[in-house]
Amino acid sequence: MAVWSFDPKRDQAVERLLSEHKARGALAALLLRANLFVTQTQLRNLLWDTPPESARPNIRSYVARVRKALDFADPGAVRLSTVKCGGPSDGGSYRLRVDPMELDADVFVRLVRHAGEETRAGALTNAVATLRHALGLWRGDAGHTDLAVADALRRQLDALNALRLVAQEDLLSLQFRLGEHRHLIPEIRSLLAEHPMREGLWALLMRAYYRTGDIGSALNAYQECWWLLDHHLGVRPGAVLQQLHKAVLHRDDDSV
Repeated sequence: MAVWSFDPKRDQAVERLLSEHKARGALAALLLRANLFVTQTQLRNLLWDTPPESARPNIRSYVARVRKALDFADPGAVRLSTVKCGGPSDGGSYRLRVDPMELDADVFVRLVRHAGEETRAGALTNAVATLRHALGLWRGDAGHTDLAVADALRRQLDALNALRLVAQEDLLSLQFRLGEHRHLIPEIRSLLAEHPMREGLWALLMRAYYRTGDIGSALNAYQECWWLLDHHLGVRPGAVLQQLHKAVLHRDDDSV
């Protein structure tokens, strides 16, 4: 989670202001609710599974860090506003203003949708370029190592990570359809190292091996997947993988 300024020389200073993991968590919580008022109670429950007694002053401190970073990154703009409401103990609400398509996550979602439209229209090369652009916006998984947040907020961040994984799989599938079989194998293997239970990736790996003429590796990939699913989940490969395995065994080019 990061804030980028209009002046790259300011980025390092902004990064220092947001070096505290809870401050980054507060930024994430506000960004996921951009242009909406977020109460201190909501922030507390998004930052801690078990909030400490000092949650309220801590939140004020984290929000102050976020405000300072935003002011430094975009001088003259009022990005983060505070509204006092309720009684003295209420603490008020915060709203982080984000312009349309200013947040990378919004741009990413729009590009993924556009790539889907291009794919359905048969413009595969354009769809590949669009997905590469979308995935290039990412700088690592959302909220795994640089944020300190509650499970409720992490689940929302994980939903973005899941969409990223789908986009990565879609990109690989498109590249396969464009005939880039041999170059895909290392990329698929790398993604499987992080997500070994994704049967779609195993199917793509088997097809890539098969199309390069490496039948043995295609069959070994199926056995590897079979063992992982059985060992970790106690299940067998699904119908798609089983049918693909049979097609590879029978050298059924059309089915593979």
